[in-house]
Amino acid sequence: MSGLVLRLSRTLPATAGIRSLSSTAVTMKKDSTFRKVLKVEPVHSVPDFSKFDPIYDDITENSSVIELWKKQKASEIGGDAATASNVDALVRSEHNVFEAPDDFLVKYPKRPPGKGMQSVVEGEMFWSEELLIPYEQFKKLSKKTLVVKRTVQMTRKGKIPSMYALVVVGNGMGSAGYGEGKSAEASKAVMIATRQAIKHMQNFPRYDSRTIYHDIEHKFKATRLQLWARRPGFGCRVAPMIHEICECIGIQDLAGKIHGSRNPMNVIKAFFEALTTQRIPSDLAKARGLRLLDVNHIYYGGIKPTPIHTRR
Repeated sequence: MSGLVLRLSRTLPATAGIRSLSSTAVTMKKDSTFRKVLKVEPVHSVPDFSKFDPIYDDITENSSVIELWKKQKASEIGGDAATASNVDALVRSEHNVFEAPDDFLVKYPKRPPGKGMQSVVEGEMFWSEELLIPYEQFKKLSKKTLVVKRTVQMTRKGKIPSMYALVVVGNGMGSAGYGEGKSAEASKAVMIATRQAIKHMQNFPRYDSRTIYHDIEHKFKATRLQLWARRPGFGCRVAPMIHEICECIGIQDLAGKIHGSRNPMNVIKAFFEALTTQRIPSDLAKARGLRLLDVNHIYYGGIKPTPIHTRR
């Protein structure tokens, strides 16, 4: 061992020290040139993690352990000395346990009501700040769970089942959106789809706040939709899936027909795409160089424009 220390000392400068697990001094006796006492640095003490640290440990999370220590200490001392104050003092001194004073704790400002991650529950919908929608508007939303089914992913390890959900959310005043969710449980899939639907909400134009502006024919994959605007009091005479979406949006008078694929997911997505293809009066006025008042009066007021060659 002394030979190993001697070889190490030759590679180190004269002022360098050797770290060791003890605080003893090592003396070189064999070589006369190295008859010097090398300084040995003591090892830094390792903290005792069995004791509570007032900064990193939470007293409330370890209250059960503290109560167990108090019971053990009370059984040890026994007699009249086992009072609550004596036991508390012994446990505090032995395990370094103390409750921080009020001025030591950081006082965070209280959140207003309705704040926080999933802190407010409205039926089956949870509101949080990440939805980017005020809580007052969130309370007015209506949810329709239109599709819930079981799906299976086939892999080389076997079948991996999961649940799929498609949810439509709207406020009944022209804004709506749909979302899709997938999870092992149906309830969690519906919750994921609901939050996606709220995030993807958009506003759809409505004529007289009750129907679409004009007839629409739209194709989405293998689904072809035909939608017709109708007079007041006509009602929504469409497929059940489209009828549920109309209730979320606030469309009261509409007629429609589905051709081709009647897959519920394709029908829902096709209807949302069809509503975005509407040409509102402001777009027509810009395209034709007319005033918005003239466009509303001619095309949406029941008066057809007369051709120029028939005028006198």
